[in-house]
Amino acid sequence: SIRYSKIMTDAKYIAVLDVGSSSARVHIYNEEATIILSKSAKVTALHPEPLQTEYDPEDLWKVCKGILEEAFAEVAPSRIRGLGITVMRNSVTAWERDSGKPLMPIISWQDRRAGKDCTIWNRSLRMRAFRAACWALYKLTGRAKFLAASVLQFKIGMPVIQLVKLFAENPALLERARRGEICVGCNESWLLWRLTEGRTFATDYSCASTTGMYDPFGLEWSPIVVSALLHMPLRMLPEVRPTAGQFGHTDLFPGGPVDITSISGDQSAATFGELCHQPDQVKVTLGTGTFLDWNTGKEPYASMKGLYPVIGWVLDGDQSGPTYMIEGSHADTGNTLDWGCAMGFYPSVSEAESAALTVADSGGVFFVPCFTWSAVPVFDPAACAGFLGVNLGTSREHMARALLEAVIFQTKAIAEAFRLETGKKPAVLRCNGGVSASDFIMQGIADLLDCDVVRGSNREATSLGCAFLTAIAAGLWSQAEIGQRFDSIERRFQPRPEAAQRLARDYEKWKVAVQRCYSWY
Repeated sequence: SIRYSKIMTDAKYIAVLDVGSSSARVHIYNEEATIILSKSAKVTALHPEPLQTEYDPEDLWKVCKGILEEAFAEVAPSRIRGLGITVMRNSVTAWERDSGKPLMPIISWQDRRAGKDCTIWNRSLRMRAFRAACWALYKLTGRAKFLAASVLQFKIGMPVIQLVKLFAENPALLERARRGEICVGCNESWLLWRLTEGRTFATDYSCASTTGMYDPFGLEWSPIVVSALLHMPLRMLPEVRPTAGQFGHTDLFPGGPVDITSISGDQSAATFGELCHQPDQVKVTLGTGTFLDWNTGKEPYASMKGLYPVIGWVLDGDQSGPTYMIEGSHADTGNTLDWGCAMGFYPSVSEAESAALTVADSGGVFFVPCFTWSAVPVFDPAACAGFLGVNLGTSREHMARALLEAVIFQTKAIAEAFRLETGKKPAVLRCNGGVSASDFIMQGIADLLDCDVVRGSNREATSLGCAFLTAIAAGLWSQAEIGQRFDSIERRFQPRPEAAQRLARDYEKWKVAVQRCYSWY
């Protein structure tokens, strides 16, 4: 529990429930977008077998309900203008529609159990025929949605492939889904269901658009993918609502009902919190993973390079429609640095930079951070992590530096995919997430990408973005007002040409190391 400033009893506040891969937090914001109270609790990831990561749905609910109870005991629900929920996307579960009883664990976006299924599906005759048909439709109609579908690949971070595997192994569950007896949704839908006591089964556009089952062009669950290609029922999926809008209310906490006025995926919330509201504004989140999101404005972008077109947000009542992004991601960033600490390369993650700076370079050692999977530049669910170039002169400090440089190189790989796809590079890259606290990594990204890198004074960009969206729907602020009032920069890192030359040479060697780690499993 953290109290940041005096809680004024006559104010109206915004509450945010921020659910990540290792913790859940509640932040209470005042009218100046300042956190005045925080509550947090650990979220326990389970690993029943190698390559599996899951959560207990009831345990997650108890954790979230508990910290909301603690927060609302100090700030009365009657003083909360709106509650927003932002979550790690694509962690999927299912429950009985009548009883609310969970029927499976929450399978995390980091889970690799469906890796072989993913490869088999992507290479299948049915998928190849689907892509060919979509390519023919694109050539016939010129519509971007068919171009995007013509290169469709399922990825193990998507709920769609987890559901394909689940239903193949549990045909009785698929039949129940067809009869309308079960709900299938990700964290946000499960928590919303519990908060509203089963009254609301919904998600938002940003969360839906990353599942592999949603058509960001047609703004609907894709009947072509879900029903025609995979033979799954659309009725099992939640209603899709505007990101900043009405999601019902909760009566679970003494002191009055609380309106739920936004739901958002973590990366969309972070992009909004970084004030990347206009086309060609770009942010990168360096947290558990690396997520680079590029605002493409009011049109979805049909990528041919593995960048995923997603919906950033939809504001209820905004006649201009959704704001779109393209996203490139890598699953292993913060967890790579945590692993380095566990291996003894440095005493703590906060001391990794100090260890790395004791040597002039990595001594020819490169680290490939593929504990979960490789996504960009090549999607490979069978890739492995590993050091290459280790020799008898290699020290722990060399390995520490190689770990930090791997974060820089992976960010460059994603940005390079953007450049090859769009012909553009970021003019300014806004950074957030726990790993962005490293000046070494921030400066390295600025050098290698040859652009200014800006680190905001508020490291909680995801929670802040969710607070902004919640406040817009609750009528507390407008989007224009947010852009004018709340831009706060802690530090700007500018590229250094001399350092960029060495990093560029090492980046080319790192790409060779990455290729050596493909198709390991």
